[in-house]
Amino acid sequence: MYKLTKNRNFKYVNTKFNKQLYVTPLVTDTHLHMLGLGEKLSQPTLEEKNLFDIKKILEGLLSRTPDKIILRGWTEEFSKPTKSFLDEITKDIPILLIRRCGHIAVANSKVFEIIDFIGLESYINFEKGIIKEKAIDKFYEIFGAFNNIKNNYEIAKKFLKSKGYGFVHSDDLHGLSKEDLPYKEDKDFNVYEKVAIKNFEELLKYYKEGYFDEFNSVKVYLDGSLGGRTAYLLKKYNDADTFGEKLWSDEELTEVVKFCEDKSLHLAAHAIGDGAIDQILNIFKRLKPKLIHRIIHAEILNEVQIKDLKSFNIIVDVQPQFIESDKVFINERLGERIVNAFKFFDLFKNNIPLFFSSDAPVEEPDWIRDIVTLKNMGIPYEYSLHQIIYAPELVDKIDRELSMENKALIFNENPFIKIFKPEIFNEREKGEDF
Repeated sequence: MYKLTKNRNFKYVNTKFNKQLYVTPLVTDTHLHMLGLGEKLSQPTLEEKNLFDIKKILEGLLSRTPDKIILRGWTEEFSKPTKSFLDEITKDIPILLIRRCGHIAVANSKVFEIIDFIGLESYINFEKGIIKEKAIDKFYEIFGAFNNIKNNYEIAKKFLKSKGYGFVHSDDLHGLSKEDLPYKEDKDFNVYEKVAIKNFEELLKYYKEGYFDEFNSVKVYLDGSLGGRTAYLLKKYNDADTFGEKLWSDEELTEVVKFCEDKSLHLAAHAIGDGAIDQILNIFKRLKPKLIHRIIHAEILNEVQIKDLKSFNIIVDVQPQFIESDKVFINERLGERIVNAFKFFDLFKNNIPLFFSSDAPVEEPDWIRDIVTLKNMGIPYEYSLHQIIYAPELVDKIDRELSMENKALIFNENPFIKIFKPEIFNEREKGEDF
């Protein structure tokens, strides 16, 4: 039997099986929303639904007399729900329909009746009922983001385990407290939580309340999404008179970076547009941080930014499936700047460390699909497998090699050469070991 080591090679070991099998630890999705994935799997999806379909879904849910409805998945290519559309269905309970990206939503009149969005007017189109970014966070503060937290977690965990995942880096504290998280005592699945903050004051509040006694990562959203035209670009969108949304001032973001360095916290910065990338890189140039931090997405990058990334201890956390799903709008959004999109191979070629993830529930977690996509870009299986298995140890400090004794993936052929869906070995379930 050959076991994958941290040195990126398969080492032959004598076992009771003594077969030509290739064994690796379970894989990691380094950026998803665990509870959001469970919500998507347990609720009707709005993906590829037209307004007629959406109306039928909402009417079916209303027949169960819920106290709120939160659904996700619509995109402009199939439908553009508005406040008036939702009000025709009901004005009696709050409804929020979230765009597939999670950064734009539409609400009915009941939401605006209950929530005072004072100070957040720049994120709202009151006539159409569209709310964005920080206004969505306000909704979550009032109504919560999920229908059934424990059920969401169990559904998401079952799904991920069936795919060969044993570890995730998640982002769930939206309208929740740390006491609400359902996985803190779970010994069967490993969830590394990134504590999302909206401002520096909230970071200080979490610190005083002991959040970083349990968690060691801070998450900031520097911009929105490309599909929703809220990703922050250096030049205006090709199809709209906007640069997108810059969600942090340079001064406040600088304080966050300083705090993370001082308290030995891992900073994970959501930055899709090249404008957001420039913002965090310029702050890094001034502060010269020494810890390992992360940029999530980096969907639009220019050559100067790639060169700058090499100067710091920055991991770039990318989502290969976005290449396929963004095809429907990316040419319209970027025009000739599309050459700066999805520079994953350039990052690899420049030895900038990469994490690979799904951003579920935006995309369905599927690591085999993703590493095949990367292979077609010129990134070898050997590199991708190591990065989705061992590289996340840099951040979460969980020993993957040790975990392989109880849970593992078993390949019949060398996955560095040919990739197939492996068998998933679980000692507890099978009552055996290697």
